[in-house]
Amino acid sequence: MLKIFSQITQHLKEYLILSALVLISLLLIFSNTSHKSHLISKIAVEVAGISKSITGVIPNLYNLRAENKELRKTNIILLNELNQLREEKLENIRLRKLLGFKEKNNNFEFIPADVVGKTLINPYNYIVLNAGLDDGVEVNMPIICESGVVGKIMKVGKKYSIGMILFHKDFRTSVKIQRSRVDGILGWNGGEYLTMLNVPKTMDVEIGDVVVTSEYSTIFPPGFEIGVVTEIDNSVQGLFKLIKIKPSVDFTKLEEVFIVKYKYDFEREEIEQTMMGK
Repeated sequence: MLKIFSQITQHLKEYLILSALVLISLLLIFSNTSHKSHLISKIAVEVAGISKSITGVIPNLYNLRAENKELRKTNIILLNELNQLREEKLENIRLRKLLGFKEKNNNFEFIPADVVGKTLINPYNYIVLNAGLDDGVEVNMPIICESGVVGKIMKVGKKYSIGMILFHKDFRTSVKIQRSRVDGILGWNGGEYLTMLNVPKTMDVEIGDVVVTSEYSTIFPPGFEIGVVTEIDNSVQGLFKLIKIKPSVDFTKLEEVFIVKYKYDFEREEIEQTMMGK
């Protein structure tokens, strides 16, 4: 609409300028004195200039609107490119950390995977990974990242798998205090902290102690970090402490993981179950 109106005003501008020039010619013809002629010429020029300025406003507005539209488009493209560069930079940082972790633990075989889905607000939380049977993934294989233990594989498809994370009410594994070598069982009863169970009140545990996986675990290799002790309560009833642990892994930011080809030790499990049954 504005473009059509701009074309109309362009024709109007030409008509007004032509009319002003005709008027000047007529006045000069019928004017008797040079003073009057000069005055008339001056007025006519002013009128022509004003008419040109007024009729030029609308085309300028149209051009400005078109330029603003193009600038907005360019701005969106540049912002998108900037966000992509930021994402690539953050991904490079994460991958460097993962690579450094893999080099430090080169005695294990790792399967890299991306987190393509997760839940963190339920009693039975899990993550979905884009690696499955085709990649060599099996049930009960450990899941880790550069920060520490993430969980274990609980279900495997051809190209995807589901991992039980530490924030799952059924998750249990043997752990120990790295400093004092005190053993316990890791669990989760809701909230933002994990719990270390079955630790007698007489055992040496301090706030700030690092908790790692234990040799007693039939699923996890020993020595992988779980988290840090943040609270110790000896006032609870019974023989055991209440120990709360802040996990080393930030599950809200978890994007890439490694699945460790560390198979479940069925023979050891069978022997232990046999002894427990006697």
